[in-house]
Amino acid sequence: MKELRAGSPFTIGEISIVPLEKVHIHHNSNEGRFSIYVSKEPIGIVISSPQGKWALDIYGDQISVETYIQEIDGLQQLLDNL
Repeated sequence: MKELRAGSPFTIGEISIVPLEKVHIHHNSNEGRFSIYVSKEPIGIVISSPQGKWALDIYGDQISVETYIQEIDGLQQLLDNL
């Protein structure tokens, strides 16, 4: 399973930063044994300030906030509450 999600936002002054991450969950079950592997990797951030909202990918390139909103469930609501 692979899931894109928003991490816990943090605020510095008037600027809020929302980390975005990709979570991988792999599991296997055979012969009465079960194994699981979970990993998490950053994919970008969304920055919210009085001047507006913008997003950067992991490489520092600007990306449309709308792109992340379409890909990550609950991100729009999270940004609305900042």
